[in-house]
Amino acid sequence: MACRAVEWLFELQEAGDAEAPRRAFESWLAEHPDHRRAWEHIQRVNARLHSVADNAPPVRKALLGGPRHRRRELLIALLTAGATSGLWLHSGHGRRSTGLLADLRTGVGERRTLELADGSELAINSDSALDVHFDDQARQLTLHRGEILIRTGQDPARRPFIVLTRYGALRPLGTRFAVRILPDAGHLAVFEGAVAVQHGGDTAPRVTLQAGEQLRFAPGLDEAPQAADENAVAWREDILVAANMRFADFLAEVGRHRHGRLACAPEIADWRVSGTYRLDDTDRILDVLRASLPVRIHYLTRYWVTVHPAA
Repeated sequence: MACRAVEWLFELQEAGDAEAPRRAFESWLAEHPDHRRAWEHIQRVNARLHSVADNAPPVRKALLGGPRHRRRELLIALLTAGATSGLWLHSGHGRRSTGLLADLRTGVGERRTLELADGSELAINSDSALDVHFDDQARQLTLHRGEILIRTGQDPARRPFIVLTRYGALRPLGTRFAVRILPDAGHLAVFEGAVAVQHGGDTAPRVTLQAGEQLRFAPGLDEAPQAADENAVAWREDILVAANMRFADFLAEVGRHRHGRLACAPEIADWRVSGTYRLDDTDRILDVLRASLPVRIHYLTRYWVTVHPAA
């Protein structure tokens, strides 16, 4: 959604006073309340970006000087990063909430696996950030951004293991599970054992997910558990497994592991894709798509890629 809003920003700038692009934009804006929210957010990000430029000559020179295509490429990368991460450029709290000051972080395309002090195994997906706090009372992880896969260890002190997110708290019971931060909710998938979910405040009811179940959770969100898919955490092995996956969703997953924006034209969004793909070379994935599907791939810049149906 945010990426499309960024597209509109540049399309309207280039269209000038042309009426047709403006009418198309107004139609898109009216389609869904999320479109208007995304557009307003992009406007705020753009204003903050230019505010920073006004007070930082090197940034202003980069944004306003140099060849036009270079300025455009830089603005696209910065706006996309600001829109998708919710980055607060002037706020220390924003740096913490988006993980810029987190204990553990991964960059885009980076995945890590490590052992925690209690013997738990922690795998961290691309573009993720979390804090780790172990004391005499509890073993606590706070996931700010991204996704983690945890296999909890046996703690001699029998301290509870807690995962905190802005959407709720999770208490695993000797288990292996994955937690992901989505734009509007948390996502929990349990593969072994069980995990108790606290949706919101202290008075909110808990639900316990068993092995083989997954759930989106957030305050006020009441959804039934669904069947968990082990393939969803194949990123642990640097692999993306698609089984009849919607094409737009497939590209969104690939996009988590490369810089910039990757999307498809609306008319092919509902195509279905199956296969196993290596995440350590996303350009190779695009080459495979071009060779195996009737598509063409348009690079506005190397950080702004759109897949279209072949002519």
